[in-house]
Amino acid sequence: MTVVLAHVSDVHAGSTIALCQTKVALDDGGSYEASKAQRWLWQNWVAYWDEVKRACIKRKAPLYIVFNGDLVEGNHHGTTQILSGNPNAQAAVVNAAMAIPLALNPDKLFFVRGTEAHVGASASAEERIADGLRRDKRPVQGDPDTGTASWWHLRLQVYNTLIDVAHHGRTGQREHTRASAAALQAHDILLSHVKKGHRPPDLCLRAHNHKFNDSFDACQVRVASSGAWQLATAHVHKIATDSLADIGGHIVTVDEDGYDLKKVEFTPEARGAIWRAS
Repeated sequence: MTVVLAHVSDVHAGSTIALCQTKVALDDGGSYEASKAQRWLWQNWVAYWDEVKRACIKRKAPLYIVFNGDLVEGNHHGTTQILSGNPNAQAAVVNAAMAIPLALNPDKLFFVRGTEAHVGASASAEERIADGLRRDKRPVQGDPDTGTASWWHLRLQVYNTLIDVAHHGRTGQREHTRASAAALQAHDILLSHVKKGHRPPDLCLRAHNHKFNDSFDACQVRVASSGAWQLATAHVHKIATDSLADIGGHIVTVDEDGYDLKKVEFTPEARGAIWRAS
């Protein structure tokens, strides 16, 4: 039997430039309405999960889902790019976004902790989300070493494929050096395992940088970083004006013969409006 593993990260629910349902009720009786860009992200979020569903139906496969960090935006660094500083408003976006993959009745759910600036000290927001779903009898697979519903570092074996998942990966800041960062990390992971006499993972899934990146067959360990569900923030406009966030996630199919990784990416038709002289 084949297993389908969906890997998504960096949802940043609550950001005014991340995916959002049409309208969010606010605490004082008002509401927040999603922008055109947010509606585009939401449309692609639905399309991604439709593709996951098709993969499961085609292979008659159970579905495992890994949410790899930064589920919410939080209230950080004095940002104004949040729909509300009230955590309940951001939780409403999480609930609406999570309803789509949960409707697929996944067989296993895994939550990996992200960046504390976004999800709180010790990733408390993500632990709260994962634990809430676990209490709701959803198939959340927690960390047996700590008893928590979420993981700092997830290692799971499906058949003979060992998959290693953590939020923080590496990427190059320049387009022509990005791939080398994944290859270097793959070699570092391989060496760190070999030096301790441990079995190296076959596939490492990473996130955080909002860029797809893949070491492919640079060495025995493969490192693949996922895209995000948030467009460029004010900070990105400052440090990487020409760079666009990669939008999307991975679909990994695993069977007795190994695994196959598919990148599901959504690209806007244009970078934005152009002012033209008349």
